[in-house]
Amino acid sequence: MSRFPATQGWQCGAKRIEIQASRPFLLGILNVTPDSFSDGGKFTQVGAAVSHGIKLCEVADGVDVGGESTRPGADEVSAKEERARVIPVLREIRKERPEAFLSVDTYKVEVARAAVEEAGVDVVNDVGGGRWDEGMWEWVAGAGVGYICMHAGGKPQEMQKSPSYGNVVQEVYEFLQERVGGMERAGIVADRVVLDVGIGFGKLAEHNRALLEGDWTGLGRPLLWGLSRKSFLGVTEKERGLKSREEALDFWHRELFQRGGPMIWRVHDPVRVKEVFR
Repeated sequence: MSRFPATQGWQCGAKRIEIQASRPFLLGILNVTPDSFSDGGKFTQVGAAVSHGIKLCEVADGVDVGGESTRPGADEVSAKEERARVIPVLREIRKERPEAFLSVDTYKVEVARAAVEEAGVDVVNDVGGGRWDEGMWEWVAGAGVGYICMHAGGKPQEMQKSPSYGNVVQEVYEFLQERVGGMERAGIVADRVVLDVGIGFGKLAEHNRALLEGDWTGLGRPLLWGLSRKSFLGVTEKERGLKSREEALDFWHRELFQRGGPMIWRVHDPVRVKEVFR
């Protein structure tokens, strides 16, 4: 297996983040949705969402705010509705924590633009990888923000109906490789990009396992891992005789961390994850 570099830079607007193999970079998850798979409805009120977001800021390195559920089977929401959910929350967190590292979880350029212009968001986390809104890459290139490009095997409405791959690692690798080239041609500088193999997005448990064990070093950019509370953890829990999905999550975080290299971790419970890495 190739070796990961010890450190890689991530340019996010005016901020440059050094992602270090020895120090995990944590993005806390804040879903301001009524229907997300594990925390839907908890933070639909602006006050509750802002309070939780500030708590995440105190523990994690940044906060990723999403206004549309991407759980399997979730209904799509309009850009107008998504903006109404996320912008007030992002704006208030920015007001309370001017130095906060903020990400918006959206594949819609209209929402991304509003998040940057109205709340100074640093990163756009695009589960569509630039495919679900044709204007996204052109806008990102001009905006100068950091960008997370993810692989998804279809939109949430259909992605888990019958996932099928000949070689899931090779196919996802080639997809991300093609996306990196496309972003460069669109004017998105490579050091602004982080890649995400899309655990749970159009994949069965065996696909997720293969992706976790794959070699991604040749892509040349840090990876974001979003494993928190995903259903495949139940398989690991049973296989290893663990007591909960949280323990299964701990197992995979350790496995990936021990592999080395700069990685970003998108998590619901950064306090627990910090303890695991410590």
